[in-house]
This record gives sequence, structure tokens and C-alpha cells, in this order.
Amino acid sequence: MPITKTLPTLGITDKAFRYRHSTVTDIRKTFARIRREQAALQASKPSQTSLDLEATTVVPMPVTGRGAR
Repeated sequence: MPITKTLPTLGITDKAFRYRHSTVTDIRKTFARIRREQAALQASKPSQTSLDLEATTVVPMPVTGRGAR
């Protein structure tokens, strides 16, 4: 899985940026909103259980080095 870099979507110098003091921010509502968004995203994705992800080939790995007999 490649590493992705997440940057802020809105810079602090942008005129659309509005500072909110921590006393005004309700983190429970923020987390509830994020959970709803994630649930909606999961509902729109196809189910992974419908895919047949079965390994049909097993390849033996040779023993080398100190553990070799």
C-alpha cells in the first residue's frame, strides 16, 4: 500500500479560513459526522465478501543459511 500524504485542504492565509476556538468545537459531533460519512462510503463500495480471494497455489520456500539441514 503506497504512503499517502495528507495536507490541509484550506490554508490559514486563505480568506475562507475561519478559526474556531476549542470551546466552540464539539468533537462528539465531528466524530459522529465522520462516522456517518465513512458508513455512507462503505455502503457505496462493492462488498469484498463477494470476491473469491482464495490462494490456489502454495510454493515451498527453500531453507538457506544457518537453519539449513
